[in-house]
Amino acid sequence: MEMSEILRALPRDVHAAGIDLVDLCRWDLAVARTKGELLQRVFTLAERRAAQDGADADTPHERLLGKAFGVKESVIKAVGGLPKDTSFKDIEVEVTPGAPAWPVRLHGGLERWAADRGVEMVGGAHDLGDDMAAAWATARTPARREGTTP
Repeated sequence: MEMSEILRALPRDVHAAGIDLVDLCRWDLAVARTKGELLQRVFTLAERRAAQDGADADTPHERLLGKAFGVKESVIKAVGGLPKDTSFKDIEVEVTPGAPAWPVRLHGGLERWAADRGVEMVGGAHDLGDDMAAAWATARTPARREGTTP
C-alpha cells in the first residue's frame, strides 16, 4: 500500500494523531515467547474473538492483533501518554480486516480524555510489506466528520 493511500484513509477533522510502525516478525516472536499470555494481557476477549473471526490463510489472528497493538500504541501517542490507572485493555480496537478505518472505544481515563475534548478515536493498520505494518490513530470531532454539519 502506498503512503498516499494511507493518508487518504485518515479522517479529515483531526484533533490529535499518533502513528506506529509494527515489525510483525518481532510481534510473532513476542507472542510465541509468552505462549499467548501477551495477547490475554493486552487485548479484551472481544478483540481476540474479532481477530479470530477476521483471520484467514494469509493473515492469522495473531498478526491482526499485532496490527491492533500498533493502533493501541498510536492512541497512546495521540493522547500524550497512558494515564495513571489505565491499561492497554482500556483501548478497545474493533479489528475489521479490509476496512479503511477501525473504530476504537476508550474506557477509564482515556474515555474521560476524549469526552473532555469532544472527540472520538479511530485507527487503522496497513501492510507495508516485508512483515511491517503502519498503524495509526486519530482523535476526530464527530460533529465535523465528512458529510455532517457542525
